[in-house]
Amino acid sequence: RMPIFTWNILVTSVLVLLAFPTFAAALAGLAFDRHFGGHVFDPATGGAVLWQHLFWFFGHPEVYIVALPFFGIVSEIFPVFSRKPIFGYMAMVGSMFAIAILAFLVWAHHMFVTGLNPFLGSVFVLLTLLIAVPSAIKVFNWLTTLWKGSIRFTPGMLFAIGFVSLFISGGLTGIFLGNSALDVHLHDTYFVVAHFHIVMGVASFFGMFAGVYHWFPKMFGRYLNNTMAYIHFWVTIVGAYLIFWPMHYEG
Repeated sequence: RMPIFTWNILVTSVLVLLAFPTFAAALAGLAFDRHFGGHVFDPATGGAVLWQHLFWFFGHPEVYIVALPFFGIVSEIFPVFSRKPIFGYMAMVGSMFAIAILAFLVWAHHMFVTGLNPFLGSVFVLLTLLIAVPSAIKVFNWLTTLWKGSIRFTPGMLFAIGFVSLFISGGLTGIFLGNSALDVHLHDTYFVVAHFHIVMGVASFFGMFAGVYHWFPKMFGRYLNNTMAYIHFWVTIVGAYLIFWPMHYEG
């Protein structure tokens, strides 16, 4: 009976508690190197790669720390404006826990070009592709919630649909980057920039705007201007795709 948004905030809080201490320790080591002449991250002894391990062990869960609350917001908006209960409540909650666990097991897919052992790289490829499964479950459940629903295309609903659109299109390019054989060639190109900004940056903003448009009247007792809201949505989604999608074809 607990709202899915509440589940998402709970899991996000756990991710924060587990991920941030690693980054704090890495920053402490970096401060020790810079101000006291330490050699924690000395490149001569592999310290540069150690920094990447510590950073990405924090950095990949951080992607979901940012995204999970918006998963919850979208899961609250879709049932309201499609006049249907959320499809597959237990699957939505279970997939969220699966994402949270796998988020801590895929960090080295950012490090395929650092000289990572190829067998170890293949393990991270498998774990990275596995995280697509619970993500796909969420997308399937969102779309099934909309299926044959009595949909009202309010500004909040449009931004929620835009979030799912960006999450799908950005997530599909993540399958390419999660494959070490392809990532070696795509690393340090605009393909990575496009993937990251679509799936995390722009999608998260769409989730945030969806929440603002949905809950602002409940919070403040006033409606926002619908005409301006629709202009806001269409200019933003068209602009976002025009900015980032062509990057996939850059060198």
